[in-house]
Amino acid sequence: MEEQAAVVIVAAGSSRRMGGRDKLWTPLAGRITLARTVDIFAASPLVARIVLVLNSERLEDARELCKREGWSKISGLVAGGARRQDSVRAGLDYLAENAPETPWVMIHDGARPLVTSAILEAGLRAAEEHLAAVAAVPVKDTIKQVHNGMIQATPERSQLWAVQTPQVFAFPLIHQAHHDALAENEATDDAALLERLGHPVAIFPGAYTNLKITTQEDLWLAEALLQGSNSL
Repeated sequence: MEEQAAVVIVAAGSSRRMGGRDKLWTPLAGRITLARTVDIFAASPLVARIVLVLNSERLEDARELCKREGWSKISGLVAGGARRQDSVRAGLDYLAENAPETPWVMIHDGARPLVTSAILEAGLRAAEEHLAAVAAVPVKDTIKQVHNGMIQATPERSQLWAVQTPQVFAFPLIHQAHHDALAENEATDDAALLERLGHPVAIFPGAYTNLKITTQEDLWLAEALLQGSNSL
């Protein structure tokens, strides 16, 4: 695999479910969560450049962090928007202005620090074949569709997948999709923007350990997983 991708790491969330703690700047097994996430992409030969999208009040902290860590692939620090898709679009716009020749882009949640190099490779391979691909894992539990506290339906579990990041796209395709969606309702992930346009999106294997840190319990689980891997 010779082609490289740019990465937009979205780290502009509000951490509402962390009791006021900023999950991305919280220590995780001795290293802040955001640094653990960046480390994976910074070390990957598949990655050419990284754009970090942050809350505006964290930009100076991020500059100091990048300087201290010496991450040579960080090409831009960008202020995020009100919604996740606004933040992603800001990162894509930065790439369009500063690296318009970018062929592929990985979009990743800063709060998923346990992503692996194998997932990155699988994602880029899938995107090269399909132009759009997302990390996902099969749903383990039975899922119920509920309205007003009452079960309405039980979807067939074999057809349900839990979507993760990174999501990997041909850069011009996803950049245009984000601008086409400016006037539309919020999308919870980037693939949904292409789905609305009728563009097929493939899945590639994520991992159950590639969890998103949203609550304090997630932080404890991630810490346990990291400590377990370090003891092997």
